[in-house]
Amino acid sequence: MRIPVQVKVYGQTVLSNALIDSGAEGKFIDSKFVAKHRIPVRKLVKPIPVHNVDGTPNQNGTITHYTLRPLLFGNKLTLAFLLRNPIINWKEGTISIRRTTTATSLAQRTTKTSKPLKDLIPANYHNFIHLFEKKAAERFPIERPYDHAIDLKPDFIPRDCKLYSMTPQEEVALDEFLTENLRKGYIRPSKSPMASPFFFVDKKDGTLRPCQDYRALNEGTIKNAYPLPLIGDLMDKLRNAKYFTKLDLRSGYNNIRIKEGDQHKAAFKTIRGLFEPTVMFFGLCNSPATFQMFMNDIFRVIITEEAILIYMDDILIFSDNLEDLRRKTNRVLNVLQENDLFLKPEKCVFEVQEVEFLGMIIRPNNIHMDPVKLAGIQQWPEPHTVKQLRSFLGFCNFYRCFIPNYSSIAYPLNELTRTNEPWKWNELRTNTFTTLKDLFSSQPALLIPDKNKPFILETDASKVASGAVLYQANSNGDLQPCGFISEAFGPAQQRYEVYDRELLGIIRGLTAWRHYLLGAPHTTIIWCDHKNLSYFRAARCLTPRQSRWNLFLSQFDISITHKPGKDIPGADSLSRRSDYGTEPDEERTLLPDALFIGKIDVDLHNRIKDAQTTDQLANTILRAKTLNIPSPFKFSLDDWTIDSNLLLFRKRIYIPDNKDLKQQILHLFHDLPSFGHPGIFKTTSLIRQHYWWPGLTIFVKNFINGCAACQQMKINTHPTTPPLTPIPADPSALPFQSVSIDFITDLPLSNSFDSLMVIVDHDSSKGIVLCPCNKTIDALGTALLYHQNVYRRFGLPKRIISD
Repeated sequence: MRIPVQVKVYGQTVLSNALIDSGAEGKFIDSKFVAKHRIPVRKLVKPIPVHNVDGTPNQNGTITHYTLRPLLFGNKLTLAFLLRNPIINWKEGTISIRRTTTATSLAQRTTKTSKPLKDLIPANYHNFIHLFEKKAAERFPIERPYDHAIDLKPDFIPRDCKLYSMTPQEEVALDEFLTENLRKGYIRPSKSPMASPFFFVDKKDGTLRPCQDYRALNEGTIKNAYPLPLIGDLMDKLRNAKYFTKLDLRSGYNNIRIKEGDQHKAAFKTIRGLFEPTVMFFGLCNSPATFQMFMNDIFRVIITEEAILIYMDDILIFSDNLEDLRRKTNRVLNVLQENDLFLKPEKCVFEVQEVEFLGMIIRPNNIHMDPVKLAGIQQWPEPHTVKQLRSFLGFCNFYRCFIPNYSSIAYPLNELTRTNEPWKWNELRTNTFTTLKDLFSSQPALLIPDKNKPFILETDASKVASGAVLYQANSNGDLQPCGFISEAFGPAQQRYEVYDRELLGIIRGLTAWRHYLLGAPHTTIIWCDHKNLSYFRAARCLTPRQSRWNLFLSQFDISITHKPGKDIPGADSLSRRSDYGTEPDEERTLLPDALFIGKIDVDLHNRIKDAQTTDQLANTILRAKTLNIPSPFKFSLDDWTIDSNLLLFRKRIYIPDNKDLKQQILHLFHDLPSFGHPGIFKTTSLIRQHYWWPGLTIFVKNFINGCAACQQMKINTHPTTPPLTPIPADPSALPFQSVSIDFITDLPLSNSFDSLMVIVDHDSSKGIVLCPCNKTIDALGTALLYHQNVYRRFGLPKRIISD
């Protein structure tokens, strides 16, 4: 039997029905109902299994959470009253009260009636109440400078489309759609030479949504690069906000006309004929850019001066006090009135301290995931195809900023989405799938950063990914995460040394939150579990990669502090879970290059000495040093020294302008088996440890590009394929006025000939003339063959095509 119940959530009373089940051993509430009404829950330490009447496990799984919200039964009927054993007639569905000492009434559900606008809209905004009227919003939009243009590419070819058949239900929905939009003037009959398909898709509530398939039109449309706001940047502006008002525009895109003369380009074909929209519809590729540009422009002054957020047709107004919030809201409503825009009262929220905006639940200084969007995550079935997996990962990616080390955790699943990866769903991926669902169910909260307070950046790197967490102290003085980032390593980055991978994790963290940390008034503390990084900025011997990173780090006021992995669980523990599988063993270098001692060629040094005595640059340097005159070159004379009668540049032997000497040095550092033909960068680095000459890098590059062994054995990672360019034919040409000539060689001997000269009429008849010859034929022989077989019949050609 069902009885009415109510539950209070955030000051609001939610009405529903409860099922009285005499066989149930407790009080239960549906997870979807909890998520829909955002009822706070707590996770059970141990899930409770659920069994059916026959003892079999319930298909919905186990009970994982509980709520402390009291359920109020009816108006006066409480749970304690039911426990007093009233008379329940299960057959007739009635409850009889044995005896009461006071008047008693049972709650009954009232008929749902729509409230008048004055009850939905606070009194402070009644001057703008006409903006919330549905009938007034059905006007045809005014002409604006922002009318949507459909600019086509020069090579676009108008195309027709197929006509989709419809079911009787779809035909009824089509007639309603056409009648309503023709009445509003949003569409009109068309004679366009191009058309896009029209069809319906099912909505979750069972109704039909009309759709136009504009993919072909979008391919030929010049894209508008106007950007949409970054959601992260919008959320950053909510710091110190305590009160919120959210406004939702009515009819969204339909408030923008399509530019005059472009309507026919968006025509769509139905079983009732061809129609073209006069206002902007969903599906056109530049619609979001046009609408965002329109909203940003009409609110430009307010966006600059006030605290409001605008993302497409959603407007969020916020402040730290109600009086200021009301002033801003009235100002926004005035702009809407001036621009003939209307609002949906049922989707507007006024003067609250918790609001849903862009899929996030926003509270003072905190951001949460929307439980409504997470309602089905626990029941999400295991994917069986790549498409199903991508759907799940697409959902996860939207909320990845709430999950620490997301890339490391999701790595086994992302592997399956690669083009050439075979589908193999194993225990590792099952554990990963379950872990992600559990992490999303925990619903962590993010602190909105305050740029005037100090930050702590926690970083870590595993073999496959890096992760970082940005912390800041909340109002209680406790550290609370402001955001999580995680990014997988590419194949090359996975081969970095541990030191470099950890350093790359720091670089990624600073890059992601650069807008907070660059120029921050306080020193940013960086926690990492690699002790050597504490001394990185004092290092004197850095690789070129580390030097570039050090230059980037020099922009920030940071202090790197070592903390063991167990003390920084936010960025460490999730990237090293056992269910992700063991990481590959580190690739160890048994004998680094620095341990090899090259053979000293005394004869080579003697030849260098001799060459230096006749070298113009060496003589100029020696003369300048002897006479103590300024250097005639851009480098200082202090860079040059003499050791063992050899001229050195920055403690490296100077090689004169002698090609043989340079090639001999290249042979020592590139061709010998002990070096194994290293690449341009490696060879240059090895030579620079001992020798120098102007243009060293270019010389090494040219030498290696001409190295036969390198060209033969090394893989070309960027092969180029020349474009195929057809040779146009002249249909009016006479036979053999345009010919192509080629040879077929190494054929079996026939009458002492082993080859054929092939002459083809390219433009006219495509006729072919085969002339026996030998592979050793020269230019004179070729001319004689052509004269004997073609010229005497058709004369000289105007064009000869040959490779």
